[in-house]
Amino acid sequence: MRRARFSAGFVALMAALTLPHAGAAQTAAPELLVEREDRSVERVPVSMARGYAGLSLGTLRSLGWTAQESDDRVSLSAGSRAELTFQLGSPFFRWGGTTLQLADAPFREGNEAYVPLQLVTDLFPERLPEFYEYDAGSSTLRAGDPGATVPRAGPAPDRATPALPEPTAPALDAPSFYDGVRVVWIDAGHGGADPGAIGPSGVREKDIALGIARKLARILGEEQKIEIRMTRDDDGFVDLWERGLLATDAKGERPGVFVSIHANSYPVRRTTRGFETYFLSEARTEDERRVSANENAPLTIRGRGVDPARQSDLDFILRELRNFDHQHWSALLAQMVQDELAKFHPGPNRGVKQGPLAVLTNAIMPSVLVEVGFVTNQEEANLMVQDHFQERAASGIANAVLRFLERYPPGNGLGGSR
Repeated sequence: MRRARFSAGFVALMAALTLPHAGAAQTAAPELLVEREDRSVERVPVSMARGYAGLSLGTLRSLGWTAQESDDRVSLSAGSRAELTFQLGSPFFRWGGTTLQLADAPFREGNEAYVPLQLVTDLFPERLPEFYEYDAGSSTLRAGDPGATVPRAGPAPDRATPALPEPTAPALDAPSFYDGVRVVWIDAGHGGADPGAIGPSGVREKDIALGIARKLARILGEEQKIEIRMTRDDDGFVDLWERGLLATDAKGERPGVFVSIHANSYPVRRTTRGFETYFLSEARTEDERRVSANENAPLTIRGRGVDPARQSDLDFILRELRNFDHQHWSALLAQMVQDELAKFHPGPNRGVKQGPLAVLTNAIMPSVLVEVGFVTNQEEANLMVQDHFQERAASGIANAVLRFLERYPPGNGLGGSR
């Protein structure tokens, strides 16, 4: 995922909009100057209803964009040159096949939808420079019509010479070949003051997770063009909310996956056994809610639970993952992990599950949480502490990750098809 940069012009304009000018009436509505191709200048109103600058869809239509709304989604198009998709309330959006992030989120005020001003002062000039130019000094957007045949800065066609047909632009959402480094973030669950689940004989989830994580890092570390990162390679504690953020920052704009390793627990039913793999979504069953609650329990290690603000964060991220297809990829990776573990694991295959797992929330990439067995089942706990089991589990997860990367991203250098 790519985060939008903040240009000096955008920062300056925001300051101008949020700070009253000396001698100016503070009640004056903020405006943006738009200079058209014919040199005419239009004063466009800027909304500050949410505390940051926004432009209405009507303004974007006047700039040559086609805007469509459906429930809480907004789509913008400029002929074959650009297709943008937004979710109201979210700073993430799609530009063709690329996920980008604005500083603020589109919103609805009354009957009108608005997009952050940053879209036209930063993103339009950066990605459509032949049609847009922003002058920070005068807070003026020089705008052409991106839906037109001739760009703003281009010369008018010679009427005496037949115009050549315009080259057909490739589809923006077509998969592109990727042959670079992929990042695999390996997250050993729990750690430090948080032991995770504890079995009847004292087997600790955090030790099982770390053992498998280290072996997984060793196996995948032998692969070319795969960069291994770990949340922890010792008995340290890392906040659940931070793990996904660390992974997302380390991945940057490269493709990557996030794999969190855990062991399950069901103290009231100690005969329960088997393996299951989760991806981030709403829990559908009581069992999924139980596992999610168990794995989210470390949020209280430092005296805080899932407060309303965090729950709001989780709700928005779940919405993002649905919109931008990460859930589809995560579910696919989860199924591949289950298929590999089923080749050797003696316990029942409990299948792919889903739940609101805090450790996955900020990992903006295909992400799964693997429950390799139940520590509350004495037989399975004894198995999971054995080196040969951990080696087989790590090998199975590694095989799943490599199989997955043959298909993600589409068109890559690991032998996958487009």
